[in-house]
Amino acid sequence: MSDLAEAARAANHIRSLTPRQRERRARILDAAYALLVRHGYDAMSTKMIASEAGVAERTLFNIYKTKDALIATAARERSEGFIEEAWSKAADHGIGFFLSLCETLSRRTLEAPEVARALAPVLVQQTDLVALHEVYRRYVGRALEELVDRDALDPAVIDVLNGLVTMRMVSAVTLWAGQAIADDALEAHMRLGVCEVLSPHVRGPLHDWSIEEARRCVDALARTAL
Repeated sequence: MSDLAEAARAANHIRSLTPRQRERRARILDAAYALLVRHGYDAMSTKMIASEAGVAERTLFNIYKTKDALIATAARERSEGFIEEAWSKAADHGIGFFLSLCETLSRRTLEAPEVARALAPVLVQQTDLVALHEVYRRYVGRALEELVDRDALDPAVIDVLNGLVTMRMVSAVTLWAGQAIADDALEAHMRLGVCEVLSPHVRGPLHDWSIEEARRCVDALARTAL
């Protein structure tokens, strides 16, 4: 079975785990985060992860099969947790979700910068394995459908826009990890990315808002660059 299939299998079985199994998985993922920060992806081994987590190495292979699948799962679940938080805190599940998404992703990234920087290359190098597009589809797709219901968006572009929003969020974090974006500019870059994706496709008041919001973001970024 491929690493992609193994990562999907692990994700699909989360809800069926017992509390003890969930606790063990949490220890494994926490150990993987810690070792990524200390040693980097290439130097980290499944043996090291197992020792750090206090489990047998065969347990890791039983759950994830490979190191790539384990780290991809860690990256996906961390991102999904942040997106779920953004959804739950959004003022509404239309444009309010997109604003909440930018705020939550930037804040959570900056709360644990070492982990975020260690995982950023995984999001780019293991795109298919991490499968963030499917995670975003469940939330961004629903927010876009809300805009369709409000007659502000054509339903034919939902899938394309979902992919573009995913790319903009990942790109912002990756650029930040490479120190091309400053900490205090991260959220503005994300908001600007959302506006750039939506403005050519939304209509009515939302189009006007997206243009004005893009201007505000550009002004804010100009101030942070001074």
